[in-house]
Amino acid sequence: MQKFTFAGRGRRRVAAGVAAIATVTGVMSGTAAHADDPIPTFDFANCPVLPAPYVNEGSVCVESIVTSGTFQLGKFNQQITSPIKLTFASALNPDTQLYTPIFGKMQADKMLVQPGIFGDPIVTAVYAKPEYAGVFDQPTGPDYHITLGMRIRLTNPFLGGTCVIGDTGNPITLNLTTGTTSPPAGTAPITGKPATIVQRTPFVIRSATHVDNTFSVPGADGCALDFGLVNAIVNAQAGVPSAAGKNQMVFNEYIGQKLYTALP
Repeated sequence: MQKFTFAGRGRRRVAAGVAAIATVTGVMSGTAAHADDPIPTFDFANCPVLPAPYVNEGSVCVESIVTSGTFQLGKFNQQITSPIKLTFASALNPDTQLYTPIFGKMQADKMLVQPGIFGDPIVTAVYAKPEYAGVFDQPTGPDYHITLGMRIRLTNPFLGGTCVIGDTGNPITLNLTTGTTSPPAGTAPITGKPATIVQRTPFVIRSATHVDNTFSVPGADGCALDFGLVNAIVNAQAGVPSAAGKNQMVFNEYIGQKLYTALP
């Protein structure tokens, strides 16, 4: 089983755990976040195996598939052009009657960076791929918060395959919400959209928009075999490191959930 690091285990009593699951499944009002995005395919293939003492009975697997949106890191403003899938569990401990979020997997394809983000001397196409960076939690609350550590891998023949903005030691830590953010002074809050049912059978699917503009972004590392000058070029082109309030994530997504006892 793949090892993951959590930003707080988020253990809760049954009432809180049930409330958290209800929030995940979108027991809220609101409008569809992205009516023009087709509903993606859910396969629940990456639901994490539950370690002892957690049990399948009462535990829920959640797939959240981001179908559109943006990630803005400093001057780097990238449209999400291919799906980003997050799979995790809300796992029940039958002895303590507590729920714990357990991360499964993050899947994303590389996306062609918009022309103009990088210029000379990086003269060929640059691709960006969001990746998991070792931090995950699902705090309780009315606005379906998700804490997620990410890194952005930048690739092209010049940069190589090890150029990243953020890493597991210093991730881009998002505090995503479907409510309203609380950024530093001088930055306007932004508001997501709460989960709304768009399909009831064979399992419930909801749409939502998660947002965050409160996070900071570290500088690039590992570019062109970690040659310092290339890291500096990437930093200058992307506008990183970037302080909290200067960056923004918007994730338009569909959320499906199944009980572990209903998984294939």
